[in-house]
Amino acid sequence: MAPVPLTPLQFRFSTPLLPEEVRASATLTLLPVRMHSMEDVASKANRDLKEEWTTAFGKPPSGAAGESPHGHLVPFALPECLPERVYMCAYIMDYMLWHDNLADAHRQGDGVDKSKAISALHSLSADLAGGTDPTSTSSSPQGSESLERRMMHRLLALDQPAASALLQEWVRYAAYSAESFAKEFPALEEYIEHRFYDAALLLYYAVSGFGAACLPLSPEEHVLAAPLISCLGNACALTNDYYSWDKELAVHTAAGGHGRVYNCVAWIMEKYSCDIDMARELLREKIQGYERQFQAMWRNWEENGVEVDAEDEGKVDVGKVQRYVQAAMFATSGSAYWHVRAPRYNGGEWRRIPRA
Repeated sequence: MAPVPLTPLQFRFSTPLLPEEVRASATLTLLPVRMHSMEDVASKANRDLKEEWTTAFGKPPSGAAGESPHGHLVPFALPECLPERVYMCAYIMDYMLWHDNLADAHRQGDGVDKSKAISALHSLSADLAGGTDPTSTSSSPQGSESLERRMMHRLLALDQPAASALLQEWVRYAAYSAESFAKEFPALEEYIEHRFYDAALLLYYAVSGFGAACLPLSPEEHVLAAPLISCLGNACALTNDYYSWDKELAVHTAAGGHGRVYNCVAWIMEKYSCDIDMARELLREKIQGYERQFQAMWRNWEENGVEVDAEDEGKVDVGKVQRYVQAAMFATSGSAYWHVRAPRYNGGEWRRIPRA
């Protein structure tokens, strides 16, 4: 089958950031960043979830999620999200981030029962894996389970096939996360592979794909996208480690300082016997290496088209794969840009913004 040329993405909802602004992120500095025009909708979703979370869990969520003085995460991460999907994409991303905060709160003795907080999600994952309708209210769900069921119902109402693909990715992530606690990684590449899954990158890209209306993908389409998604996901996971180091070190110290900090900076310091600044520099070089690898593969697609195996002809929609990968690219670059300015990582007592 002859290579299929790429179809340029039509930017309808976003405006580009200046290259010098992108370079200030210090990690991913070559990929473009754009911002959606509906930041106000994403911020409303954040406020609504905070109120509903407080009702479900009996207390407000701990720490920050996607909010930032410079704008919510979603306008940067999903710049071409369909307008009618912005609210739910922001809602679900904030939900994921606040869920992640529960682990930190638990370690600091914040009084949050982490096992209860995540039990409803695991129950819903089991429902999905078993083919049970997650929106069913026959069991009269209460508290956090009710919150999550409403969230899933809203997603399914927007686009059931795409939402189902997103939720199935959530099932896979929940299963991996439950089985991968406290692993040891003798080689850096093993740690990076683990972080790709542990940081929920495929779930994150499922949200960006849902926003851009390019889900579900067939198995053949996932295979076609995989090399590019791998580079983006590795870069995104390590970028999170890069910016979350100060916060995670503070949490670790507050919890008594036992064991190791679960972060690539700590791994590099231990393996290479170097200080924090050198470890961060080595990590930044690794991130930018993945960025260059992605750029080379994307440029090859642009210049030479996308090659599809003859046996996969009719099973692959190249345009949909292109949109999925491009949505993931913006999710990755937008996340890096947002990380620099996010109170979640660079606010309060752990404010330390690195520069290129």
